[in-house]
Amino acid sequence: MSKLNSTKAFKNALPYVLTLILVGIMTFVAEILDEGEIIFPEITALAIGYMVTQKQGWKVNDSRMIALIAICAVAGVLTVRYIKVGLYLEILIAFVFAQILFMLSGTTFAPMISAIVLPVMMQTESFIYPIAAFLLTVAVVLFRRFLLKVKIRDKEDFQPENLHTKSDVIDTAVRIICVAVVGFFAIWSGFKFAIAPPLLVAFTEFSRAKNKARNKPVKTVLLITACAFVGAVSYVLNMTLGLPLTVAALTATAIMLVVVYCTKMYIPPAGALTILSMIIPSESVLLYPLQILVGTAVIMLISRLLFMKRQN
Repeated sequence: MSKLNSTKAFKNALPYVLTLILVGIMTFVAEILDEGEIIFPEITALAIGYMVTQKQGWKVNDSRMIALIAICAVAGVLTVRYIKVGLYLEILIAFVFAQILFMLSGTTFAPMISAIVLPVMMQTESFIYPIAAFLLTVAVVLFRRFLLKVKIRDKEDFQPENLHTKSDVIDTAVRIICVAVVGFFAIWSGFKFAIAPPLLVAFTEFSRAKNKARNKPVKTVLLITACAFVGAVSYVLNMTLGLPLTVAALTATAIMLVVVYCTKMYIPPAGALTILSMIIPSESVLLYPLQILVGTAVIMLISRLLFMKRQN
């Protein structure tokens, strides 16, 4: 019985361990090569939604996930390089592109939004970023296939989603208007991380029909804020002690995984926000959790007021 329990515990823990390995390799390589663009925060979101949860977080298959991340990552860098219209409009253009692609993708894979908005928000012009995003997404897919092979996760059939009905078009238009308004005040006030890329992913997911997270608004807001806080504190403490960034990332990711496991709320953007705190300007880290709290509360309120009643 004890051997049976040990085997079960190992199988339950393996997706979490693989997530830590992925984050550790990513940050270690970024440190060794001194290339911050290698750190792709959304990889923790992909790990949570594609490996950690028993059931996939999105209706998507391997090839579409890889392609969508690659397309959006390249589009984000190209936006920064060639569309010089100011941060606010560049973010809005990237978000509109991602929303249209989301509707046409045949998936519910919202993390593609973060892949395009992140380089715009961080003003990343290096193609190292899309290469890293592509390779890390491939790694998540390979880890997922390994979990399927050892029967820790079950294969799920993929059927393309029709997301360009009249109702979907209306939802998309309302999302764009909301981000345009909220984003304007966020950039104007200096609270730009209130529209951090993972929060735009969360907003897209919260505003979709039958989303479960918005039925627990307080718990969801607190969970997301707590993960951002864990990331910021881990980064500050490790840098204060002179420890490598890899230690900060692994510490924060481990705590984040414990939090989502204990709460049973596997919200992928929470993972991305944990790692995002490692790559933002150091002067923004102390206010980062507050900005995430404000942004999460606002998108949750909008999702409940403008989408929930109409969709029900």
